[in-house]
Amino acid sequence: MNSRFNIKRLALVILLLGLGAVGAWSLLQSKRDTGTVAATPASQTAVQRVTVRDGMTVVTLDAATQALSGIRSEPLSAANDSAEIAAYGTVLDLQPLLDLRVRYDTARADADTARATLAASRQEYERSRLLYQDNQNVSLKIYQAAQAAYLSDQARAEAAALNAQNIRAAVWQQFGEKLGRWAFDSRSTEFARLLQRKEVLLRVTLPLDVVIVAPARIQISASDNRRLPAYLVAPSPQSDPAIQGNAFIYRTATPLASGTQIAAYLPTVQQATRGILVPASAIVWYGGQAWAYVQINTERFGRYPVAQQVPMQGGFFVTKGFKPEQRVVVSGAQLLLSEELRPPPGSSGCKDPECD
Repeated sequence: MNSRFNIKRLALVILLLGLGAVGAWSLLQSKRDTGTVAATPASQTAVQRVTVRDGMTVVTLDAATQALSGIRSEPLSAANDSAEIAAYGTVLDLQPLLDLRVRYDTARADADTARATLAASRQEYERSRLLYQDNQNVSLKIYQAAQAAYLSDQARAEAAALNAQNIRAAVWQQFGEKLGRWAFDSRSTEFARLLQRKEVLLRVTLPLDVVIVAPARIQISASDNRRLPAYLVAPSPQSDPAIQGNAFIYRTATPLASGTQIAAYLPTVQQATRGILVPASAIVWYGGQAWAYVQINTERFGRYPVAQQVPMQGGFFVTKGFKPEQRVVVSGAQLLLSEELRPPPGSSGCKDPECD
């Protein structure tokens, strides 16, 4: 009886030990498989997403990731860049002109008052002179006092008129006759637009070696590379001390701040240059250089330098490095650059040149 009981207990112990060993082996195998699966995609992603082919950095993203990141590309189009002369200019400060306008209005009011006073004193003097000559019906003292008042008022009137003329001449010397007429005309719609900052004035200086008639319409660009039209007002009687050349005053319907430096593009009659227009939305800046991502195929994007770029309306005009119908990323380009610069797993390095 005891022998049979011992045999059953031994068999039960062996069965339990076997089940425990099988469970432990299964758990270990499961952890090993999980670790391998988790590690493999990360390492593969680090290798596959960013590569360098023939010196060009390529980022690879599947269609699902592109859709999630909002990455969108458009084909490049050919463009013509008219032959232009580049010049530089500054947004003029209107405050000196406004100050001169106030001074001129005050001087003109003083001159009007002086003329009115002179007219009254002239009549008094003439009356006293006639009465004195007519058997001295007024005393010599009264006659001489009227004469002195008349001569004094005459001098004041002449001085007031001369002051107004000098202020007007100062406006002519600094801003030109046309702007002066706008400033002194209370009904001038052109000057009203300047006062309301619907338009601003620009002083554009042409290089000394350029001899052309100032165009009636030019294009300008400030800090955002957008081109805006500007229209000729008149030759500038003053030049920019920092730029030597012939200066002209233009106006543009853009509320640029006074003192802003602008680039101006003056058309010429030379033949236009053919090239490619790279949209402004495709441009990313890295290492002080402009770049654009070209879609190589459905999942690969290469970063190309945008060299020798010329600002145009809507983007940059380039003559090399790109071809018509190439697709460039116009939405999500900055995300591609961020993906490219992301350090690989396990690395604390930085790809940005500023980290060197």
